[in-house]
Amino acid sequence: MTEQLAPLREQLLRPLRMGRVAVAMEADALTLLAYQTIGGQLQLQSWQQAPLPSGVVEAGVPLLTEALGDLIGDVLLQGGLQAPGARALLPPEAVVLRSLKLPAGRQPDAEIMPWLMGQEAALALPFPLAEAAVSWQQRGDHWLLACLPNEQLDRWIDTFAIAGLDLHGLEPSVLAVERLLPAPLQQQDPQQWTGSLDVRGESWQLLLWRGAVPLRQLSLASASGLDELQAVIAELDGQPPTLWVLADPELTPPLESWSQQLGCRMERIDALSQAAVSDAEAWVSPAPAAVDRLIGLALGGQPR
Repeated sequence: MTEQLAPLREQLLRPLRMGRVAVAMEADALTLLAYQTIGGQLQLQSWQQAPLPSGVVEAGVPLLTEALGDLIGDVLLQGGLQAPGARALLPPEAVVLRSLKLPAGRQPDAEIMPWLMGQEAALALPFPLAEAAVSWQQRGDHWLLACLPNEQLDRWIDTFAIAGLDLHGLEPSVLAVERLLPAPLQQQDPQQWTGSLDVRGESWQLLLWRGAVPLRQLSLASASGLDELQAVIAELDGQPPTLWVLADPELTPPLESWSQQLGCRMERIDALSQAAVSDAEAWVSPAPAAVDRLIGLALGGQPR
């Protein structure tokens, strides 16, 4: 018993490091990124990861909030971390995104809801709009609408309260990935296709934007990824996208040959290049893929 308690005692006696926390729950794992912002520069402290027990999260939604909250609290303790609150990523299956053009002169304020309710059939939401929390973000002459059932939002809030954290924000993962791209999408031609391709894991994750509007999120089998990707590109009105590739640091995908095969430009991006590691001894490499998206989440509010 003494040997079992020793690691816990070490954590309890070690001074906790204050910072900010970003959390992702995907691929059967809970991933936590601790960071600070110093002088406008993102400083990464450490990442922690723990397996998600079966049934705790389903389709990106917390089901067993007490168990999940306790797990987040345990991971914070194991990492010697303390934070007043956290921000969390919403995986694609947990949030519905729609692109809308509002009537001339209208803004997404409280008075827009009657008009929005009239668009409910066209939105084709998998839940009643009246029972959803909605959030807006302007994208050129369109608005991006994010919808999440109120009951699911309550589960997120309860989960972090059990972990002893205030929930400072939820963000769709596609928006976090956008911040890893070299240039803001708002600067792109409205008809230009841009994509991010994550080639880590058993499946490739593809995100596609047209101009500044995210339109497609696809999972491609890695064994047939290039063939599936070629079929997707063929559907893009004859306009090949620029694809920004996320890959394991120790691997070098053959981007030149892939680019020739697909007929589009492909460039590699590195999320860690957009931040500094404040404690090299505490940072473990390679970091899991979720850390890239968490860096994008942490970059929210940083000047570009």
